Amino acid sequence: MLYRHFAYRAAEEVIKKFPNKDVYIVEAGATPSGKIHLGNFNDVIISDAVLKALKDLGYNSDGFLVIDSRDPFRQPPIFAPKEFIRESESYVGRPFIEIPDPWGCHENYAEHFVDPVQKNMEKYGVEIGIKWAQEIHSNIVFIKLLLRLIDNRDKVIEIYNDVRRRAGHTNLYPRNWIPFRPQCSKCGRIDESVEIIGLVDKYRVKYRCKSCGNMDIANIERMEGKPPWRIDWPLRWVALNIAFEPLGKDHMASGSGYEMGCNLLRKFFEREPPVPVFYDFVYWVERGDEKRVLKFSKRRGIGLGVDEWLKYAPPEVLRFYILRRDVSDIYSEALSHWDFDITQIPQYVQSFDKFEETYFNIVEKAIDQVKNQVIVDTYLLSVVRKPKKRIRRISYWQLARIAVWMIDIDDGMRMLRRQGKLKDLSEEELIDVRNRLNMALNWTKIVGLKAVLPSIDKLKEIFKQISGEEKLIFKTFLEAVVSGKLSENNVQEYMLKFAETMGYKTRKERLKIYQTIYKILLGEESGPPLRRMLSKREFRKYLEAIYTKLTGSF
Repeated sequence: MLYRHFAYRAAEEVIKKFPNKDVYIVEAGATPSGKIHLGNFNDVIISDAVLKALKDLGYNSDGFLVIDSRDPFRQPPIFAPKEFIRESESYVGRPFIEIPDPWGCHENYAEHFVDPVQKNMEKYGVEIGIKWAQEIHSNIVFIKLLLRLIDNRDKVIEIYNDVRRRAGHTNLYPRNWIPFRPQCSKCGRIDESVEIIGLVDKYRVKYRCKSCGNMDIANIERMEGKPPWRIDWPLRWVALNIAFEPLGKDHMASGSGYEMGCNLLRKFFEREPPVPVFYDFVYWVERGDEKRVLKFSKRRGIGLGVDEWLKYAPPEVLRFYILRRDVSDIYSEALSHWDFDITQIPQYVQSFDKFEETYFNIVEKAIDQVKNQVIVDTYLLSVVRKPKKRIRRISYWQLARIAVWMIDIDDGMRMLRRQGKLKDLSEEELIDVRNRLNMALNWTKIVGLKAVLPSIDKLKEIFKQISGEEKLIFKTFLEAVVSGKLSENNVQEYMLKFAETMGYKTRKERLKIYQTIYKILLGEESGPPLRRMLSKREFRKYLEAIYTKLTGSF
């Protein structure tokens, strides 16, 4: 039996569960409470992968990223302007869509955080569109479904409480619960502060706002409020005819909102819930005196934004890292977590490049594609556009080592050309190099020079592999820098004298000094002008530090 990528297995499950559909709809979700980060983007990329799998299998498909723009604002992001934080108490409980943009550059709070995602969807090759909560809530189909639930709320309460009892919960929905949350006509709150007193008729509820004291009547048919999320979510599944949606692994817990929604669909609407794929979270690795692993947080600004990733790495690399994970059973297992470490961006890119090589080896050498179908699937679902032929890539690490010393991108390209790295590259491949060189430059600006220079442990390993002559050259170079005999102002003069003491007479012999220094520090026999390197204070400090720690290794 052919074993395929989980997106294809989910797509096949969708077709099996919902046969004979004219179009299959996939959904992703995001709450615009703060910066939409890589963890949130799991939803988007997984949904998009299933959409692509359905299309590849020959089925009409469409999809949405639903923005919960009418959810209530709770707390300001810690990175918001101080003025907004001071006045944020007046916004608590109001829908995100009705709160001003803290930075004043968008129509409202929700748009500020959604815009960076929306602008970059195409760059990530994402085919699903964006649908806002206000658009869904104003849809007559959604409204009629909600009114039907409210009219039959006894059955809804029974279904939800049955799930909670089986999960061991004692906090049950009361018999007078009405699955609607009115919006206060005075202060605009749409959260738990607005308390329903009772139904006026089948279309209206009377409420009291505990925050401002206002009492009024809200019209459900005109959506003067919204359903609570445990109702809102399954209603979307029905109203939008959703066949697939990925979920965080917390929804696998017994008694979760997801389990409630599934039971509501089966027992009330008499249809199957969407096919799921569960995933574990993305965690942020913070490096200081000691390594810390933190959960991504929109409000606290922890984690890399979807738009920010593109400054440092290609979009296909993020798609690959989300889609390379696997589960054998999409209903009972979750895709593994990812400890994201921004200092490891070069390693992430090189992992993708290596995987790309594996894919082309399979395709070009006609290696058993059935046996390697998951590799083929993963690669094709990861790339934004399928390349016509193998792309020759330059190592991100090599580009980073160039980026820290170059004056600009053109200067970096000249250095690469001198090193012979650009020989016979096509125009497309040269564009790829330029783009990645710019990303590497951005990356080095946030991680610093040390990130691209060898550690003490790495240098000790290098010393085991080089000759005594090369050790002597490097030791003399370090001593000269530390003592002040060598600086950016006298490189040529010093190197000529150094060559004389080593007995080097020819130009080729003198070049050996430079080649040795570059090879040990940069992994290449050529590099930027040494005077440019020595002009950087951070580089000189690095040389002083390694000289102190390596004294016994020479």
